[in-house]
Amino acid sequence: MAEIVRVNALKFIIDEAVDALTDIDVTNTKIVWFGLTAYVEIIQRALILKGKRIHHVIDNNAEKWGWIVEDLVVFPVRQIVDNYKENAVFLISSRFKNEMLRQLIDLGVAESSIIILPCHDESSALAREFLLKQTAGLKEIGLREYQLIMLELLKIIRDFCTATGLRYFLAAGTLLGAVRHKGFVPWDDDADVYLPFRDYRKFIETFPDDGRYEVVNWEKNTDFFFDVAKIVDNNTVLIHGGYPVAWIQGISICVLPLSGYPDDESCFEQKKLTNSMLDSKWYQYQNAKDIITDGLQDLRRDICDAKYSMPFDDSPLIGRTHVMHRPVWTVPQSVFAGAVSVEFEGELFSAPIGYDAYLKAHYGDYMQVPSDDDREAHEHLPFWKPGIAK
Repeated sequence: MAEIVRVNALKFIIDEAVDALTDIDVTNTKIVWFGLTAYVEIIQRALILKGKRIHHVIDNNAEKWGWIVEDLVVFPVRQIVDNYKENAVFLISSRFKNEMLRQLIDLGVAESSIIILPCHDESSALAREFLLKQTAGLKEIGLREYQLIMLELLKIIRDFCTATGLRYFLAAGTLLGAVRHKGFVPWDDDADVYLPFRDYRKFIETFPDDGRYEVVNWEKNTDFFFDVAKIVDNNTVLIHGGYPVAWIQGISICVLPLSGYPDDESCFEQKKLTNSMLDSKWYQYQNAKDIITDGLQDLRRDICDAKYSMPFDDSPLIGRTHVMHRPVWTVPQSVFAGAVSVEFEGELFSAPIGYDAYLKAHYGDYMQVPSDDDREAHEHLPFWKPGIAK
């Protein structure tokens, strides 16, 4: 079975906060978190489980004042400082820590009452350091060799889908590379395929999982992060960057389900909003599951059922239903109504029959090669497992 090693960068922040608050009686001292972030709710719940808690959140952004996060209300900095500076401890986890520290001191807070915790970048570096220790001594894989391993994974998907009558299409940058470069985009370090949701489910359920290559999703391994699947090369190790969760798994490519959207404008906007909210709930759970050990509700099955509820074959539009924080592309169902062959690294693979319309919806002027500054790559570090180095 594909092994996954996860590390959550929030743990480093929470552990330091607990240590710093060990001798502080939170019933008589106000604990104030300076700077609203997306992770305050998780941090609060983790602290409560350890017998500590945040009482107030303060922020300099007036647009956030009055927001309610978990059981916390966001206040202006001065309001809380003026009321509690003699009987409060202030926690800061921010890359602007020096400016925030100076602001509190200027408002009369004693420096001894201010606790500096690791910020986003610092806690992320600690997580990466932890994962790098797991790969010590392994032979690193260069970009081109990495691409060729992903090419083998693409061929395995193609051959399995062809043999079992499943529909698949090259997707995203992989299809872009096929059309523009007849292979990988030169700097690209991932690969993707689409399957209509019904075919996607059958692929997950029937692909053999007892060899070097394995299909992994959240149902097969609860530590898997995404609501889509991957096919993994178990002879390799790959460090996946991410915040707050980073992890180790084998080199893989994404197997992405395709489902539908309505063409009525108001219904479309509602479906897009619903998918975005479901996506957010998915990642809220994933970001918390390593930290919150009690009372965390697992809604992953319900989220997937709702996100992919509109069938691929009967919907007027086909569009993105994963990573909803990115722009949602949609195309008429006819774009994916059939397949054509495209060349990719000297092999033939399936592309949607309307691939030009799809690529324009996804990328705009997709034949224009981006400048060096606009080229996207991931923070992946690939290695061979011991005894398998080529």
